[in-house]
Amino acid sequence: MQWLPFDSPGAQADALAAAVAADLKQAVEQNGRAVLAVSGGRSPIPFFERLAQADLPWRQVTITLVDERMVPADHADSNARLVREHLLRGNAAEATFVPLATHPEDEARSISEACRAFVWPTVAVLGMGDDGHTASLFPEAAELDAGLDLGQQQAIIGVTPPVAPHRRLSMTRTALLKCDKLYLSIQGNGKREVFERAREKEDRRWPISYFLQQKETPLDVYWAA
Repeated sequence: MQWLPFDSPGAQADALAAAVAADLKQAVEQNGRAVLAVSGGRSPIPFFERLAQADLPWRQVTITLVDERMVPADHADSNARLVREHLLRGNAAEATFVPLATHPEDEARSISEACRAFVWPTVAVLGMGDDGHTASLFPEAAELDAGLDLGQQQAIIGVTPPVAPHRRLSMTRTALLKCDKLYLSIQGNGKREVFERAREKEDRRWPISYFLQQKETPLDVYWAA
């Protein structure tokens, strides 16, 4: 695990976009294709907008989501909407997008279609909540054990957050650890404190800890003050 601190969110977004673009370019050169899984929320927007302008063979890149809320694609809380508005533009408009909640009124059908269409990510960019959740693997969620279980065969599961709104779909730890590279993007001293607790040991109170403790998938942590 590599820790990369930055003085500002703008500098963090610039560096993260450059690193992810380099990974995608290398994957396309080596394999003819690349798959990027991204997280939602407001903090990734600067990263999305910088990455969208990268000079890449975008037609050979697929973009998908680490997690999604079970809401219509035009809902204000939809991660798919966020990606369409801030990442699938400029040069990146030529990328292929694979959403998760294809039928927000029918979770079973959405999961079935998401798993059938699932493409294993080359790179995944994770976020982390103040409660230590990542993707939609929330502490105290009834589905947390299933999401963290390395014996889990399913790439996508449904999750009900104990506090946050909306039922979710989330990639499992098994799926995320099959990436060639993981990035964790966090900002602020509060999240750094959570990170420092989580890096000590695996702990269900901090689901991100299960990604920080693992050794099989390279993980770079981009933190901005």
